[in-house]
Amino acid sequence: MASFLIRALRADDTEAVVRLYEAASARDANIGPITSAQWASFMQRPHNRGGQDFRVAVQDDQLVGLAESSLRDQGSHSVRFFKLVVDPSMRRQGIATALLRELLALNAVGDAILFQTLAASDRGDGIAFLEGLGFSHIESEITMGCSALKHLALALPDGLVIERSDHPPHVADDVARLHNAAFASDVAFRTYSVTEMKHVLSEDNQELWIVKDTSRILGYCRIEREPKLTWLEQIAIDPKHQGQGLGIALAYQALQAIGIDEERPAGLNVSSVNEKARSIYQKLGFVVWREVRRYGLPQFDLMERIATA
Repeated sequence: MASFLIRALRADDTEAVVRLYEAASARDANIGPITSAQWASFMQRPHNRGGQDFRVAVQDDQLVGLAESSLRDQGSHSVRFFKLVVDPSMRRQGIATALLRELLALNAVGDAILFQTLAASDRGDGIAFLEGLGFSHIESEITMGCSALKHLALALPDGLVIERSDHPPHVADDVARLHNAAFASDVAFRTYSVTEMKHVLSEDNQELWIVKDTSRILGYCRIEREPKLTWLEQIAIDPKHQGQGLGIALAYQALQAIGIDEERPAGLNVSSVNEKARSIYQKLGFVVWREVRRYGLPQFDLMERIATA
């Protein structure tokens, strides 16, 4: 068994994290490399708290493992979402288990916390590791893509309009309210405060489209524009106004205005249990690219498994 040190992530670890991602993605394309700028932006996301709950594994001054971690409030309980990245040359050395043990130490023993993570459906070793610890497959995130929208004739109810927001942070209170109402039942849900949503909407790559009546916003479509991809991050409709075709109309008008093609397609994630949303995206022209499985295990059960691992 290799000897390594587990410690908190530091600000000067950025380049080492980039190298770790590069090594891991060479073995597993689902992980994908990152740049220093992308990591810095990721660290600034409110739920990451600057990497306060992140942990790294170090051997001979080399970063060989990383645990990304964020605690998400879901009302009656909390979810600690985590992601483990281990240098391929150091796998099966107990690093992932040691990192998980450190994440458990972040919580009080009696807290009602569910640990969640994602694993690509074709990653047999990752799935075997999780299932060996007792994690159960909750659902899957289906990644879909589209390079050419299907032609649709869509009509909004009278009095409603769709428009691009010129100043997204100015409507952060409405966006946070809609997000928290529309996604409350999702297993991956976490609440957003107005301050947190304002921070996200202030990022340079964000684009926001809204549907509204004369007095209020009824839904939004948040898009992240990347160099080679237009990412449909969220569509949220006020629960009282769902079932009126507002979601598909928002996505259609936004993507039509932005323009997508083979060089810069649109992509999105949708839950495997959300058949209604998947049907809407298929009508727009989206097809399945890949599946990533979501696994979960209550904290107390994980503590028992880790104790005997």
